[in-house]
Amino acid sequence: MKNIGIEKETLSSIAVRTIIDLIETDVFKIGDKLDAEQKLADKLRISRPILREALQRLELEGYIVRKHGVGTFVISKTPMLTTGIEKLDSMTDLVKAQSYTVGTIGITEPIISSDESIRELLYLKDDETLLSFERIRTADKKPFALDRVYIPEKYVSDDFFTNYADASILSYLSSAQNIQIVSSHCNLFAENASAEDADKLGIRQHEALQILEQTFYSNANDPIFHGKSLIVNNIMKFHIVRRR
Repeated sequence: MKNIGIEKETLSSIAVRTIIDLIETDVFKIGDKLDAEQKLADKLRISRPILREALQRLELEGYIVRKHGVGTFVISKTPMLTTGIEKLDSMTDLVKAQSYTVGTIGITEPIISSDESIRELLYLKDDETLLSFERIRTADKKPFALDRVYIPEKYVSDDFFTNYADASILSYLSSAQNIQIVSSHCNLFAENASAEDADKLGIRQHEALQILEQTFYSNANDPIFHGKSLIVNNIMKFHIVRRR
């Protein structure tokens, strides 16, 4: 039988772990510009191609950013949240699955929305009320998403804003309303942060945000609620598996 032992750790993996240790211990601080590739490779006693491979992985994980013609900069001490978008999970479950503590801050008072486009998406009748509110989701107390939620009043219990608005709305609908959300029609695109949204998320104005806009459907294929999440670009990213 062919030997199927575990492959030894590669030099690039060791380099990644070494640089992460240097970042976590503030030898390389957030905002620092790293040495030029050859100089840094010499310090780490590895080849330049191995270093490039390590830097590529560190950038994908959100620790650094490489700016062409400018240099490589440290931007975070924590890896970027990354997830597939094919499976419908709540944002709460996605973040918890990666061992982060999920929180919610800045829940606004609900207001009546007259957004006709969303009313049409949810098939609301003229006499049905659409509520909207905002909340900021955090991972280990760091804001990563600003949610704008649009939900018909008929699905909002009296204690929703005291007991449920800070958690998974999918879980709330399942447990409190006996509505099982099984699918969503989703758009993923980018926007530049407005001054107001940037202030809420603790980022710079005009910084790129990932926008995840979804209408959620029950197992009876009824549209139940609509959400727009403004996601900080260097904290969470999505990937999609495509096959022929």
